[in-house]
Amino acid sequence: MKQVRFVLVCLFAINALGEPVAAQGLRLSDVIYMDQPTGIELPVYVATWPRLALYIDRLKASQSAAVQADLEQRAAAKDVSDGELNLLAQLLWQRGLLDAADSAAARAVALQPKQSLNAFQLAMVDFAHLRQASGMVEQWKWQRRTRDAYQRTFELDPRNVSARYYLAYTYMNTPWIGGGDKQKALQLSEDGIALGQNGFYVVRADAHRLREELDQANADYDASIKLKVFKLSGFVDAAQEEMGRREWGRAKRYLDWAVHCRPDATKAYEGLGDYYAATNDRLHAQHSYEDAIERDPKNESARTKLAKLAGKQE
Repeated sequence: MKQVRFVLVCLFAINALGEPVAAQGLRLSDVIYMDQPTGIELPVYVATWPRLALYIDRLKASQSAAVQADLEQRAAAKDVSDGELNLLAQLLWQRGLLDAADSAAARAVALQPKQSLNAFQLAMVDFAHLRQASGMVEQWKWQRRTRDAYQRTFELDPRNVSARYYLAYTYMNTPWIGGGDKQKALQLSEDGIALGQNGFYVVRADAHRLREELDQANADYDASIKLKVFKLSGFVDAAQEEMGRREWGRAKRYLDWAVHCRPDATKAYEGLGDYYAATNDRLHAQHSYEDAIERDPKNESARTKLAKLAGKQE
């Protein structure tokens, strides 16, 4: 039954996107995902610091613990390079060793303050702190440090997609009194598009939506689908907005795109369940909520909606 539901969802996604996905040759590897980075990519390390090639080869061979140990030894040497410290910082924060990662990243910046990837690595370490921070004061401290590190990255390299992305959403999501500025977020997005960075169509769409410029937002969300650009929260929130306006076809298209691009995401299936519930298609709503729960058993809102749906059927 689960396999049947999955096939049905895929067929709905194909129909909603117009031309069949198979005919487009669209694979998930073709999609441009706009999200917080998970680290500097290994080929970038080799291109920037060729002497790191042996470390990178070992990382590709799943020897991360040994590489980290060797880099920790190198960190004590007088001739340690900023690239070695940068890579060490990444391995450390990815393992949750944030204080040690802080030290390595700060030393890399001190050695080569004009290397944008060092500021970028510091931003990722700070963001890791932010994700673990509790309490408003602690969260604000790490939010400010992350923003400042990304701002420095952006100043050194305006083509850094992650820095532009983070700054745009910081301007979008920060209250005006705290420095938020949706117009600046919009401009950052437009400048990214002008540089040929198509991922910023979905960022600009979010900026337009938050500015309540829904026609412009929808034009950018539609363009994002054509350009194979995706951001989970953007499309799910846009779909909810369209359901509120009773624009059912557009809402369904956005949710189908979300399910196609993130078949693992509970939010995509829950949003699809909301659509079916709103259009009185209880059977598909039930299946979508069940799919959401299957992907995240802790999704209490989907469980509540499923129970409410079952109560209506009795």
